[in-house]
Amino acid sequence: MGITNELWRRGKRARTTNVSLPMRLTPLGLALCAVWAAGPVQAQQAPSGASATAATLPSIAVSAVPDATTEDSGSYVARSATIAGKVPVPLKETPASVSVLTRERMNDQDMTTIQEALRYVTGVTSVDYGDGSAYFRARGSQLGVEFDGVPLVSGLQYQQQFDLAMYDRIEVLRGPAGVMAGMGEPGGTVNLVRKRPQDQFHVSTETQIGSFGSVRQMIDVTGPLNKDGTVRGRAVLVGSDGLQSTQGTRDKEVMAYGAIDWDITPRTTLSLSAAYQVNPVSGLDYGAPGVEDSNGNFIGRVPSSYSQNFSPSWNSSYTSMEEVNGNLVHKFENGWQSNTTLFYRHELLKSTYAYSGPGATSDNLAYFADQRQRNTYDWFGADTNVSGPIQLFGQTHTLTVGANYSVMSDTERTGAIWSGQYFDLPYNLFDANSVPSVNVPFSTDADMVSGANNRIVQYGFYAQARIHLAKPLTLVLGGREAFLQERSQTILPSVTDWTTEAQLNHRFLPSAGLVWDVTPWLTAYASYAKFITAQTQTTYLNSALPPRTGEQYEAGVKTSFLGGRMSATAAVFRINDNNRAITDPFHDTGSIPGGRARDEGFELELAGQPLPNWNVYAGYTYLNEQFEDDTPDLTDGTDPKHLFKLWTNYKFSEGLLNKFSIGGGMLAQTQISRGVTQGGYAIFNAQIGYQFNKHVEASLQLNNIFNRDYYIRPPGNFFSVFGDKRNVMLTVRSDF
Repeated sequence: MGITNELWRRGKRARTTNVSLPMRLTPLGLALCAVWAAGPVQAQQAPSGASATAATLPSIAVSAVPDATTEDSGSYVARSATIAGKVPVPLKETPASVSVLTRERMNDQDMTTIQEALRYVTGVTSVDYGDGSAYFRARGSQLGVEFDGVPLVSGLQYQQQFDLAMYDRIEVLRGPAGVMAGMGEPGGTVNLVRKRPQDQFHVSTETQIGSFGSVRQMIDVTGPLNKDGTVRGRAVLVGSDGLQSTQGTRDKEVMAYGAIDWDITPRTTLSLSAAYQVNPVSGLDYGAPGVEDSNGNFIGRVPSSYSQNFSPSWNSSYTSMEEVNGNLVHKFENGWQSNTTLFYRHELLKSTYAYSGPGATSDNLAYFADQRQRNTYDWFGADTNVSGPIQLFGQTHTLTVGANYSVMSDTERTGAIWSGQYFDLPYNLFDANSVPSVNVPFSTDADMVSGANNRIVQYGFYAQARIHLAKPLTLVLGGREAFLQERSQTILPSVTDWTTEAQLNHRFLPSAGLVWDVTPWLTAYASYAKFITAQTQTTYLNSALPPRTGEQYEAGVKTSFLGGRMSATAAVFRINDNNRAITDPFHDTGSIPGGRARDEGFELELAGQPLPNWNVYAGYTYLNEQFEDDTPDLTDGTDPKHLFKLWTNYKFSEGLLNKFSIGGGMLAQTQISRGVTQGGYAIFNAQIGYQFNKHVEASLQLNNIFNRDYYIRPPGNFFSVFGDKRNVMLTVRSDF
């Protein structure tokens, strides 16, 4: 029996600073003062005719709100993001496709996991794996990850993540992000940005009760820790316990997050944070494989309800995570800023389970394997950069220069028993509890045992310049000198020496973009970006394969209207991907770098507030994946050609419905296939809420209104994951 490879890997609020305004007390001066106090503008030189004897205004206090923070904004639209350039850049001035999932939308849609969040981001597919982890794709490839701008290798796919209660926003850049993030697949990058301590005392709670039998409680406390507010703190606690849509699966969680910001000087801030989370899961289910005929061809799915658990009740897993983060920011008097961040995360995964496959018979029989895993992961990341303005040729340009380093070390141990005394016959998939629990040792007593130490190191030096060629034109040039090494050591069934799986040195990753401000509210752009991805597959002679290489071409328009309350984007893209590893057609073992793919399509996104009490988000993606020589192993099978997402919420402020709110949305996609085909489907959700007073509000959300049966991950040789059945979620929030 074969074993699938997948089982073998596993803002601050406004603060006051004193700014001296050398402005004359004239009507023009008073007007400029009022505008400046209302928001940041570019200072203009005073007219030469201004009175020289007018009184000079004293210093005044000016509030400066960090541009990218979304907490307390009350909106689904973000005006800037840090993912494309390390510093906040207006989305309209970014020559790339960037979506920002704001804190307001996460709350309105009751999102608590990264799977739920990315499922409602334009162009992203979020595919649950069955054990609480997931994998994420965009534009035909996997996504990478950053935490507060620090890129981590292998930190997202198939990995547990923290509860979303600790994050302010989720930024998603679609397409290659090699300049800032390094080598990786061209799908894009996710940046998870933590909540920061606030300078006013604030406490909020969130209580959720679900119809599957789940309960979740969150409390968030923040405020100043000393009299003058130079030290601020924040603590977020989450506890949850409940059954899932799949019968018999119970998922628990405890999460704690704490953060401190310390203004060492008015221009220097040190931020420290730490988080801890545990996730025990019982009755976890990897689903049923597809039904095969005698020739191994898929002929359908195992007929059942879409909540059937196909695994024994003794299946279980336990995950714990700890992380710490430190950030030091200094703002120089000339407008430049330095930013240094250090990040460390540790994860432990223990699991014991049985799963079925490969394939199932037409009478619902399948072989089972008992498997045991114990994996530990350690990530360390560091990023340091300086950014600031440069005056040249009568224009103000922006330069960012920096370096980052990321290392992932893991130890994986896996054992499996699938034959012999207990597993010489297939079992009925509808009687999985008859599969015995066998003590699987990490030794040669198991039918298969594997253990390895792995270490991936990636680092590089990067620079990005925003060059203002003329008033409406900005040229964005970026480059990175990249380095990567991947090594491994077998520790089971025997210990071997360390070997180098992949090593790439002095690889240059360029990017270029041109931004044209057609009007004050409309921007057009075009961009180019190159990517490189190391490959660990080998030829039949055990020689290393060359890296995957390629480039993306993208063009689009972005607009901001209704006073900045609404934003809309439209983009077309083409990604050329070369040298993907495919099975050697002339030898029984090994791979060749023969795969070529072209992923192209277009995206549309709309977000914001058409009216002060109305928030709306909509995103559509068309993706066409083309493979040279019809090489089917280039695709995962879970990338739909058409993908549409919608969410809206309206709060009544007068009339009979005063204090009520209504909302709803949908997710629709065309068919996908991993052997068994999942047809196109649409899921509809609805919500009604009521605000009892300025401190307490409640909402009732009905998910999957029409109880649509569907797979998030359709069956293949192994595994499948159902989408949630119709369910109700009651959420009560307080805010003091």
